[in-house]
Amino acid sequence: MTKFTKLLAASILGSAMLSACQPASETKTPVQDVAKKVTKKAQSTDWKYVGEYGAANWGTMSDKFSTCATGKLQSPFNITADISADLPALGLNYNAVPMKVINNGHTIQADQTGGGQLVVDGTTYNLLQFHFHAGSEYTIDGKSYPLEVHLVHASDAGALAVVGVMFEKGAPNAELEKIWANMPATKGENVVAGQTIDVNKLLPANKQYYRFMGSLTTPPCSEGVNWHMMSTPITASQAQLDAFTAIYPMNARPLQDENNRLVVLGR
Repeated sequence: MTKFTKLLAASILGSAMLSACQPASETKTPVQDVAKKVTKKAQSTDWKYVGEYGAANWGTMSDKFSTCATGKLQSPFNITADISADLPALGLNYNAVPMKVINNGHTIQADQTGGGQLVVDGTTYNLLQFHFHAGSEYTIDGKSYPLEVHLVHASDAGALAVVGVMFEKGAPNAELEKIWANMPATKGENVVAGQTIDVNKLLPANKQYYRFMGSLTTPPCSEGVNWHMMSTPITASQAQLDAFTAIYPMNARPLQDENNRLVVLGR
């Protein structure tokens, strides 16, 4: 299918195509089980970002990781809009939760159990966790960013949705400062009594977003993930960027082929 065919199909199918985002093989899975798959399954093999166990070899390290090599809707890739459309507003219904910051050996992650939901197209996705990549995994119109955060959600049916936000260098982010102050420098977790994390403070005021299908960006690289990438970045200070890269200098998967997926920019 050519890009022209994609655009023609989009003009005919409209919103119906946008809502047809769930993998055909989807089965009913409790949210707790999905959380375990997202946060633990990717740690079952000693993968890395570079070297013998790096991203170029993920697909051959384990049968469970084969999609990393064979998948056709892999993430990340260079985001360029195929069309603009009236996408549904994202229902970002988040609330603060007790602070639990995890260094899982691949990134810094904040547990978000009970942190609220993403509602889009009538489907509710529960927020599980968010984590960071340096530099950005996606690029937008060829532009990369020094830091990217992924908010990972799952529906009660087991469908995955991610909201992505880019950081550019600028004013410090107060919520990021709280997280950084409590992030473990080595693998482990830190539960901080009396402190909370509010993911709302890691979102831009402008909620315009790109919508497309993709995958997890770490093994097992599972596809069928509904991606919502904010078009407007937020800021972090150089000191905050340096604090993360002091622990993880580079934890970003290289760009993958866009192939024939449709990328829609809301208007």
